[in-house]
Amino acid sequence: MANSKIPYIIFFLVLFLFDFFIIFTPYLASTGNPASDTLYVAFAPTCHQLTSRSLCIFKSNEGAYSIGDCFDTPELRLTKQTVVQYPDRTGYKMTVCSRDVAIYFAMLLGLLILPFLQKMQTDDWPNKWILVAAAMPTAIDGTGQLVGLWESTNAMRLLTGAIIGIALPFYILPILNSLYSYLQERFGKKK
Repeated sequence: MANSKIPYIIFFLVLFLFDFFIIFTPYLASTGNPASDTLYVAFAPTCHQLTSRSLCIFKSNEGAYSIGDCFDTPELRLTKQTVVQYPDRTGYKMTVCSRDVAIYFAMLLGLLILPFLQKMQTDDWPNKWILVAAAMPTAIDGTGQLVGLWESTNAMRLLTGAIIGIALPFYILPILNSLYSYLQERFGKKK
């Protein structure tokens, strides 16, 4: 068992920054800041970034912001455009798809509630079947869509992503704790 909260703190900070930039990047794009282009490219390895499967931050012609589906039209289904234009508003796509948004934000929520349910320093996993059960909705929805049985909605992607996302920190943190303990033993100060 790790004897430090350092892995938890690092995991939390990295996840918080990651989530922050998921939301902040489309806001930057809405202001015309060219740094948003770099951030979209930086997030590309983490997600397919298909616009039809993503959420947008919309800016109305009056300047009000809202969040919703970017669009879902068959002729634009496979595009990766970051800006979608409507007569009354402009949408700026989040850096990852709706399922990934739910996964990453639910992971942050799971990490916040984790200390109330288990020791932060543990390197023991919960029962593996809990993780399998949490992954099943995403697996079923994703597989059904992949093989053409249905086209999933962003609402379903958000729900299934949140289920697996909230469970992941309970498995990732013990791995980080074990890694931290190993590094401490291997490279720690010699007495």
